[in-house]
Amino acid sequence: MDIAAEQEIRARAGNLALAWYSEKHGEFAGRDKADYGALIVAAHVAADESRQALHRWVDAGRRASLSWTEIGALIGTSKQAAQQRFGGGEAEAEDGGERIVRTGATAFNELAIMAEEGRRGRELVRTGALSLVFRQTRSHWEYRRVTALFPDSARARLERSGWAYVSSWYPFHYFKRRIANP
Repeated sequence: MDIAAEQEIRARAGNLALAWYSEKHGEFAGRDKADYGALIVAAHVAADESRQALHRWVDAGRRASLSWTEIGALIGTSKQAAQQRFGGGEAEAEDGGERIVRTGATAFNELAIMAEEGRRGRELVRTGALSLVFRQTRSHWEYRRVTALFPDSARARLERSGWAYVSSWYPFHYFKRRIANP
């Protein structure tokens, strides 16, 4: 990508929150601290979605046979750094643990799939397009799925209750918790 195209993308991304604000509330004047709060939230949502989109595009690139070396070169990092950042289950599989990939997972059936795999002692390690990736453990697991609009304070309450964040796949966040074996 040439520098002009990169600058154009950066400008669009940088102005996304302000453009949203202008559409909803009119021109930003910065007279009220609530206006800044709205822009902070909008920029946070845009940044979160951009991170998720990057992960989805890297995943799609891998499925289209891009190597970790090629992906690393595209984002200006090493093969190892790209694999560590985006590899998820692929990099984790080096620990010798069995990985089980359940495909065909949709918003309508994935809760049942997670419950079934949790009873089998399978820990959710990654979510993706129509897939859930588990690893075999000696424990049983329970899972929880919440919408991406889930506030950070609610996430903190979940974590205090023993739930651990697994991953996000828009529009959901996924959590897991080890349970006593029956």
